[in-house]
Order: sequence, then structure tokens, then C-alpha cells
Amino acid sequence: MSKYILGHRAKTRSAVIRYTVLTAVLLVVVAVLQVSLLSRFRLFGVVPDLMICTVLCLSFFGGRYMGAIVGIAGGFLIEAIGGGAGLVLLPLFYLLFGYLTGHYARAIIPRSYPSYLVYLGFAVILRMALTLLYACMTYQSIRLPTLFVQTLLPEALLTAAVGCLIYFPMLGFFKLLDQRKI
Repeated sequence: MSKYILGHRAKTRSAVIRYTVLTAVLLVVVAVLQVSLLSRFRLFGVVPDLMICTVLCLSFFGGRYMGAIVGIAGGFLIEAIGGGAGLVLLPLFYLLFGYLTGHYARAIIPRSYPSYLVYLGFAVILRMALTLLYACMTYQSIRLPTLFVQTLLPEALLTAAVGCLIYFPMLGFFKLLDQRKI
């Protein structure tokens, strides 16, 4: 009987370790893609926020604790790789966003693609507000209409497009993890 219990614990531990390692690798790949590759090939002059889409998906499927952990890790990765200077808000922003998304996706609004799109819209609006806050802290005087047309709107549209597309690969990622085929 003790072998069965120990074997069960070993299987559970190995599944948790596998789950954690694959999620960490995914976060590092997304952070490197966003900071290095996409920042060189700016579409419409902006970089879509891949990390918020990834945090959204992981918290949407994994729950509030996974969302909080992935959110803070993703924020620190983006700031560390991107070399952000000054006030660092991304880890706190992603932490709160991941936790709240995971909580509401599990407890209140059922998980489906239409509800995911509602969360994505909320994420895009929050990201626009954060970009506006960074712009206000960075520049002494900003012209709000110019900032909106040249930065906020293109970033929001590209992030929304990426968020719509990333849902299905992440759904497959979670199904593979749940089936323990990885």
C-alpha cells in the first residue's frame, strides 16, 4: 500500500514539475519574442503586448493562483529583458490582472470563447490605460489625440488581434497538460 501512495505522490510531483517547467519556458519564449523580435519589426509603429495575452490565457484556464504567479513572473521578465528604467508597474499590473481574471473565470463567468473575448477587451482597455500612464510619466507634455491615434489605438488593436489568435493554441496546450501526454 505504501508503494502505491508514494508512487501516486511521485506522479503528482512530476506532473506539477512538468507543468511548471513548461509554463516557465512558455513565459520566457513570449517575453523574448515581445521584447527582442517584435520590437524590431514594429507593425504600425507599436509592439503588441503578447505577455498580457499569455497571462490572460494562463489565468483563464489555470485559475487565480496560476494567474497571479504567471502575472508577476511575466511582468518581471518583460522588465528584466526589456531593461525598463524608472517606475516599474508591469509586475504589479500583471499580478492583479492575472489573479482577477483567474478568479472570475473560475467562479463567476463560465469559461468559453465569448467570455474570453470579454476578458480580452478588458485587458486591452487596461493596457491602454497603463500605456497612457507611462506616457504621462515619461513625457512632460503630451498631445492626447496624437498619442491616442499613433500609439494607444494601434497597440490595442494589435494586442486584441493577437489575443484572439492565441486562445486556441493555449487551449491545446492546457488539454495536452491535462491529458499528461507531455
